Amino acid sequence: MKSFLKYTLASCLGITIALVAFTFFTIVFFIALFASLSPDSKVTVRNNTVLELNLKEFIPEHTNNVPSSAFDFSDRSESLGFRDKIDAVNHAAGDDKITGLKIKMDRPFLNFTAARDLMDALKEFSESGKPVFIHSSYYSQPEYYLASSADHISLNPFGSIDFRGFGIIAPFFPDFLDKLGVKMHVYYAGDYKGAGETFYRRDFSEENRTQLKDVLDNIYGQFLEEVSQNRGIPVSQLRDIANNLLIRDEYSALDLGLIDAIEDRREFDKTVKNLLGLDKDEDLRTLSVSKYHQARRSDMRKRSDNQIAIIYAEGNIVDGRGQGGIISDHPYVETIEDLAENDNIKAIVLRINSGGGSVMASENIYRALVRLRESGKPFVVSMGDMAASGGYYIATPSEHIFAERQTITGSIGVFNMIPNVSELIGDKLSIHYDTISTAKHATRFNALDEFSETEHEYFQSSVDRVYGRFINLVAEERGLTREETLKAAGGRIWMGEDALQLGLVDEIGGLNDAIQYAAALAEIDEYRLRAYPQIKDPFLRFLEDLTGESFSIEKMALNKLSETFRELGQIEEIKNMKGLQARAPYIITYR
Repeated sequence: MKSFLKYTLASCLGITIALVAFTFFTIVFFIALFASLSPDSKVTVRNNTVLELNLKEFIPEHTNNVPSSAFDFSDRSESLGFRDKIDAVNHAAGDDKITGLKIKMDRPFLNFTAARDLMDALKEFSESGKPVFIHSSYYSQPEYYLASSADHISLNPFGSIDFRGFGIIAPFFPDFLDKLGVKMHVYYAGDYKGAGETFYRRDFSEENRTQLKDVLDNIYGQFLEEVSQNRGIPVSQLRDIANNLLIRDEYSALDLGLIDAIEDRREFDKTVKNLLGLDKDEDLRTLSVSKYHQARRSDMRKRSDNQIAIIYAEGNIVDGRGQGGIISDHPYVETIEDLAENDNIKAIVLRINSGGGSVMASENIYRALVRLRESGKPFVVSMGDMAASGGYYIATPSEHIFAERQTITGSIGVFNMIPNVSELIGDKLSIHYDTISTAKHATRFNALDEFSETEHEYFQSSVDRVYGRFINLVAEERGLTREETLKAAGGRIWMGEDALQLGLVDEIGGLNDAIQYAAALAEIDEYRLRAYPQIKDPFLRFLEDLTGESFSIEKMALNKLSETFRELGQIEEIKNMKGLQARAPYIITYR
């Protein structure tokens, strides 16, 4: 009997030890797996490496600044932003281990300012003696705009190039809403404020048509000039190609000089090897731009303690909290206030890519930026593709505003839309409401009742009042007279050079110009750049959205280990203790 108990206990102990060991090594495996997926994993750049840049879908300016829903979970790598891509290409131009750049396009969403900045980086890379190769099965006009700067442009068999000029197609909904029994009340200030006219008109207003046509003509002219310079094709010939639909297939694109070769991806890779002087049997050593960026991170962190913060404000301006592709006032205000108090931050550059949004959120961010300016730290604005309406509002406290030629800015105006669904609810759905109230308007201001003239006047006066404050703010911050401000306002949008003449911006230039200007104001020669807001990996944001809890790889690993080895959890609790404690001396567990 003793032997039986001894062997039984020994077996149980052995199984227990094996399970603990198995659990431990499983946890270690997953920690290692997460570490391998971490952006800080070690990457080695070898000699004779070709940098590979894959452009697809939406690319934010700031790394990981995408909604969690837009993240591709089949690829756990970070969503590298345009700025980090450009920085990597610029650095690679002087890296002896990098011999060329291969770009593959898969219908990315490109805005023109980002494409223009990346184009400059590609040109510098090529001028360093390293060729740029690009391949796609389809080039939209923004894609071809970027591709035109490459040394070798390749198009897949049966591929196409969209080269038909620029246009805008907008839907107008009043007849559709009438059939639904919905009426949209639109209140606006500024004759050019056309944001809501699709709900009450059947076509563009003359004011909106005029401003949009001016913007299209301006951007199209810049597009043709750049493509002409890059490909050596006269602007007049490019206009003829667009107006007469001369690109019928891949062969006509080749004959017209828009591409250099018709080849599939395997043939394209062979062309790259051949033009780089590699033998046909020799492997083409490639490294993604994302991996190359990771390899440079440790070097980037060794620079001067002086820092310039770049705050990326891209997306709609909204109230509350939220990360990824939007400008939420709470986290942005907190970031701005933290930077104002951070002694290592010597200057701040606000990079804006926004068409505006909530008035209240814009005001909250504006006030935080005014306090930042009053702290004495240099504060400069760089406008990207768009810094209009609320996007312009938050730019005004800056000491100096840079806009690019392609920037759309201004839109100094206000609007509000309120639907009325009384016909839909009452006549079509036969739902009826009754009310009891203590004052005349207590149950009003809803979508169920037609507004009275007094109530219409109430909403319009609210819009007019905000517009007046907007006008006064621009005049004060930009040092303009009221007449000068009204000339630039009215809800009208302006291109960068027009905005410069009107006094809405101070200089035509890009983000690098703004950074250099901020450094000069701060009187620093050596500095490193820090990007804000600090956005979590989209995969972890997805888990937070799913569970409502904050996640980090370290926290997940520690929680899992603590479940198996409870003492680790107790150690972590002791580390987090602050001040007097009221605790029992032991943890007692009943099993």
